[in-house]
Amino acid sequence: MVKAYLQYEPVAAATAPLGVIASVDSSISYDSSGKHLLAPVLEKIGVWNVRQGICTKTLISSSSSLGPSLAVTSIASSQSSLFASGYADGSIRIWDCDKGTCETTLNRHKGAVTALRYNKLGSLLASSSKDNDVILWDVVGEAGLFRLRGHRDQITDLVFLDSGKKLVSSSKDKFLRVWDLETQHCMQITSGHRTEIWSIDTDPEERYLATRSANPELRFYTTKHELVDKRSMLKLNGPKVVGSENSSVQNKWDVLTLFGEIQRQSKDRVATMRFNKSGNLLACQVAGKMVEILRVLDETEFKRKAKRRIHRKEKKFVKEAADVNGDVNPSTGEESSIPTLTVSDFFNLLHTLRGHCYDVRSVTLSSDNTLLMSTSHNAVKFWNPSTGSYLRTIDSGDGLCGLILPCNKYALVGTKVGTIEIIDIRSGTCIDVVKAHGGSVRSIATILDGDGFVTGSEDHEVKFWEYQYTQQPDQMYHALKHYTILEIMIDEYRVNKHSKPLMVSHVRTTKMNDDVQVVAVSPDAKYIAAVLLDCTVKLKRKKKRLEQMFESDLDNAFENRYAPKEELPKE
Repeated sequence: MVKAYLQYEPVAAATAPLGVIASVDSSISYDSSGKHLLAPVLEKIGVWNVRQGICTKTLISSSSSLGPSLAVTSIASSQSSLFASGYADGSIRIWDCDKGTCETTLNRHKGAVTALRYNKLGSLLASSSKDNDVILWDVVGEAGLFRLRGHRDQITDLVFLDSGKKLVSSSKDKFLRVWDLETQHCMQITSGHRTEIWSIDTDPEERYLATRSANPELRFYTTKHELVDKRSMLKLNGPKVVGSENSSVQNKWDVLTLFGEIQRQSKDRVATMRFNKSGNLLACQVAGKMVEILRVLDETEFKRKAKRRIHRKEKKFVKEAADVNGDVNPSTGEESSIPTLTVSDFFNLLHTLRGHCYDVRSVTLSSDNTLLMSTSHNAVKFWNPSTGSYLRTIDSGDGLCGLILPCNKYALVGTKVGTIEIIDIRSGTCIDVVKAHGGSVRSIATILDGDGFVTGSEDHEVKFWEYQYTQQPDQMYHALKHYTILEIMIDEYRVNKHSKPLMVSHVRTTKMNDDVQVVAVSPDAKYIAAVLLDCTVKLKRKKKRLEQMFESDLDNAFENRYAPKEELPKE
């Protein structure tokens, strides 16, 4: 009798091993279109669709089947469909994201690849590894150009400057090195960091270079090269930039000049730091579970901020001098006439609000920017946006969206179970729960000129609602008991309707052909838009008065057909 045994075969290449989403030894990157995310999965690369949240393909080199598989250690994308991946054996592979094929393999490094960076044109690729060397590659010619040596420890990050003519490298040896790629030599060595430098990046206009070490501060440098000098906002007779280093010892050939430091709130080291494409935000991913975002002020904002700071210093100086001498001329002193710009005039650290135990699903600001509401799994929290202070917590369902009414007395929360919760902000209680949709409420939009709002849900429906303010019976009895009819009428005229209890009533429903993700109403209430899951936007143009919106036919707006509906009863 022949005995049968089970045969084990390797998992298909399109399946991620052991359910790994992304490896911790490498960074992730978007492709050139921004629609896909490239994530390392051990020796493979997963291509994720950002909108759908699924892994569409997995890339693996055919050469890995001939020998032991090595993990991906770095990923960098270019402006085209090509992207590069570095491996633990020192090899670099160039991939075509659209075709899903490996175009070429580059081998020159003796250690694991630690950093990859394309120039803006995508024609050059800079790579570094644990062998402490930097190699510049010709992507078109698929060959190495030259090797740069000088760092004494592992290189952690790279960035191009001056249209690819210069390269800045950071290392664990606590130094920044600026390389001239035309002469292939190091033209500047910048010290000052007390610990290892982990990440560097520059804004799209290459005005500033941000660096991050294991210390709890961010260091910023101003860059000097041909492109910046032509359009620099720091003229010879203009504002003076100061830093912690003495400007007299600065070499005129230096590319990087220390601008200043900003203390971070988190004590954990920054793993990756990147500017966005517009250059107005700087995101810092720390080793813990936090991402810090800094806002970069534009030229008008930082000049206004610098003038306010100088004006406050002048007033303080005049007041102190007057107390001592009795009289002082505020115009004396040449330093006060020259505006001095600091790093805080450019980079403004926003508030970090902590308090939710679960993921925050939505945030909403009031119409006068005095209240901020955030919704989570089981609670709604209110904050002061100007100071970042916590105000109160109200128990709620699984809130996905929210809305603060213009009176700042009531708030609406759309939940995952399809209900709308009406919250009294002053008393901190939920006064009513309305069953609104058959699916989760994804979006709430207010109608500015009217007395209602619009909701969108995953049940393929857009519903229109209106507010109803009613008076409590005990208040009416109190008025009839102590006042005459004339006094009651005068009192009713003076009482604001927003001080009465709030109710909402459903007016009209419009059916969509897919899940509604977002609804929006234009400020002049002429347009109503609905974003669907099938990547389409249904738009309606309003020609009638907003007060007649709930009685008008919306079928032509969303290209749906309805039977004639009964006229709504008049109040």
